[in-house]
Amino acid sequence: MTRTTTNDELDALRPIGQPLGGGDIADEDELRAIMGGRPNLDSPRATGAGASARRQVRLPEHLNTALDDYAAAHSTTPSAVIRDALTAYLNAA
Repeated sequence: MTRTTTNDELDALRPIGQPLGGGDIADEDELRAIMGGRPNLDSPRATGAGASARRQVRLPEHLNTALDDYAAAHSTTPSAVIRDALTAYLNAA
């Protein structure tokens, strides 16, 4: 179940600085977008539309270690490597 921020919770927030990039928050919709949580993978900012789809797989230890090593060597995350590999595999099919 997705939890949303209530109006009472938003009203209780106290500013501790300016939003990234400076300036003021334009309106309540912008505040909700900022406070809406993590962005969906298809969006540059949180939209409140729900989380990205998630799949879980089991990996043998050697493959998991290789994935972690590759991600660290390329300054990325294991999730990004898996998404890129799956995209390449499905596009080649």
